[in-house]
Amino acid sequence: MNFKKWMVLCMAVCLFTLPLLGGCQQKELEDTRDDKYIVMQFTNTHYEEVESYAAEMKVLFGENDPASDRMYAAGFMGPMLLTQSIEQMQAEVNTAFDMAEKFNIPVYFQLDDVNNYTTLFGGDAEVKYWEDPSMCEWIAFPEEGEEYGGQNKYGALPRFWYNWGSWRVAHPMPNFASPKLQELIVNNLKEGFLKPLTERYNKLKEEDKAYLFAGVAVGWETHIADYTSNNRQLNLDMNNLPRDYATGVQMQEWEVAQYGYSALHSLGYDQAKLDAEAAEKGIDSAQHMRNILYQVIHDYSELLAKTVYDAGVPRRKIFTHTVSCQTTLNNESTFYPPIWVAVNEYSTPGYTMSPVTCKYDMTKMKQQLFEADPTYNEFACAEGYAAGLDTVEKCDDYFAEMFGNGARVVTCFGYPDVGVPIFEFKRDPSFPYIISTNNWLRGDITY
Repeated sequence: MNFKKWMVLCMAVCLFTLPLLGGCQQKELEDTRDDKYIVMQFTNTHYEEVESYAAEMKVLFGENDPASDRMYAAGFMGPMLLTQSIEQMQAEVNTAFDMAEKFNIPVYFQLDDVNNYTTLFGGDAEVKYWEDPSMCEWIAFPEEGEEYGGQNKYGALPRFWYNWGSWRVAHPMPNFASPKLQELIVNNLKEGFLKPLTERYNKLKEEDKAYLFAGVAVGWETHIADYTSNNRQLNLDMNNLPRDYATGVQMQEWEVAQYGYSALHSLGYDQAKLDAEAAEKGIDSAQHMRNILYQVIHDYSELLAKTVYDAGVPRRKIFTHTVSCQTTLNNESTFYPPIWVAVNEYSTPGYTMSPVTCKYDMTKMKQQLFEADPTYNEFACAEGYAAGLDTVEKCDDYFAEMFGNGARVVTCFGYPDVGVPIFEFKRDPSFPYIISTNNWLRGDITY
């Protein structure tokens, strides 16, 4: 067979098998756009309300211009990787993209691994990690005969307490260093989120509408709980410990502790090893423990980011999420880990940044980001608020500061008429944040 006939035969075979093989080594389309987004994260809106959600944003912000590199996006809570079923996650992703395509509004996802172990958004998880102590956090190393640290003394795992304008209690915090927990969450991430996401995202790229996927935050203020006096953000009063707003259940005194001993145990530590290493380094054991847990937070965030990156999502659309507090506070806590823990080569580092609810020092943050990775100069305001931005001028300056220093997205969490002023976001054309968002969309805010 001569060369020409051989080439014709090869082409025929490729064409014949194209429908079966999904293409003859067809190169996946790349998303080369360089869009920036202001994300409306209306936190009392969820997937069942997407039609009214989208219609409301159309009134407030008009039409997104596909030719522009400035757009507004709809942010959604979840999917919740540890409490929902695979089917619930997949349905939410598809519902969000249905909205994006119908209304021409990009969609942004806030995956949850830390801040909400309730079943508020669906609780049909097949594997309930909180039923396995090895996948949960502890407040002590286990003693002989104990399945987990503190079992004999307290008879229960420490719970996760968080404050969203009012105190809430949820299932125990996950152990981020647990191989079993990591395997579970990566599986849920792949099957529940990435499977439908990549299908819809690839379709959008083929239609030149990649801008309709604004990105995904792979954590939600990822941290390890610390309720001790070292946590100056919470400043818990032992004489008036928090109560869950719905049930009145109160935090126990023994829960006012540093969490993370389960992660240390998973890494092969006991108190003797922790103390010995601390002595070698010339630091106290508490500081050495925090340093190890900072690395745990980093490695866990990197694991999630790499999983999404390997599925074909570009780095500029993957965001880690911790807080910015350590740029303004003079003490350390695993509740607000240092800037570097959110930095890895698979994602854009993201932080909670707000003039009131989570203060930040932009100069220090940018310096520390450079020290962590001199080759990458972008970040995300992965959780922001309208609090303190009570004039259009202040909002304009805020957006100029954020985007002028390398922000890829700026999110705004908030409720209308929530009764807690710092979390309030009025869905009204006269609200300064909305006026300023429109200023930015038009290009009136420069930096």
